[in-house]
Amino acid sequence: MGLFSRAKNPDNNDVSVEVDESASVDTPSASDTSRESGPFDISEYGSVDELIDAGALKIPAVSGATIQFTTDPSEQHVLGVVYVKDDSVLQLQVFAAPKTKGLWDEIRLDMRTSIASQGGSSQEIDSPLGKGLAAQMPVGNSKDFAPHLFLGVDGPRWFMRVTLYGRAGADSNAAAQMLSILEHVVVDRGTEPHPPRELLALKIPHMDHRGE
Repeated sequence: MGLFSRAKNPDNNDVSVEVDESASVDTPSASDTSRESGPFDISEYGSVDELIDAGALKIPAVSGATIQFTTDPSEQHVLGVVYVKDDSVLQLQVFAAPKTKGLWDEIRLDMRTSIASQGGSSQEIDSPLGKGLAAQMPVGNSKDFAPHLFLGVDGPRWFMRVTLYGRAGADSNAAAQMLSILEHVVVDRGTEPHPPRELLALKIPHMDHRGE
């Protein structure tokens, strides 16, 4: 079997990727440091030949995990990368940021307002990546709520939003295991100008191809 194969999920706009575990990397526990354990800028990482080329993100195959690419149904743009493993979900989205300051402090405030407007609740927490939000998000039209963790990483001229839910939204050990994937995630922002908060271009990798 190739490194991954593509299958359309009929229930949403995610494209699933089945990972060949023989080509994957291990995921040790995430450390307590900030960006020292990833994600990395491409200028910091060295060779990305063994990573999956998803455009602005170079990502690892992870043993036992599937990878999905969330798409915009109207534009067919890839909006984010989603790892699913052991009932835990890790979503990654990467945006352009200004040279002079990070975005996470102001985005975090905006998100608290947005979460409240949707009927959810949130509180600020400390995480291995720095400040984050622990949120209870409403589930559809029901009265149920699902725990989510929202984290942010300010890099050189880019910002990554990290979302954890499923088991990892409430279980700190599961969250640490999913966050350890970031040790092998690399951001390739490129040199083109982008306005702050613009999504950086992602792509669904070619079948049976690891990097380019």
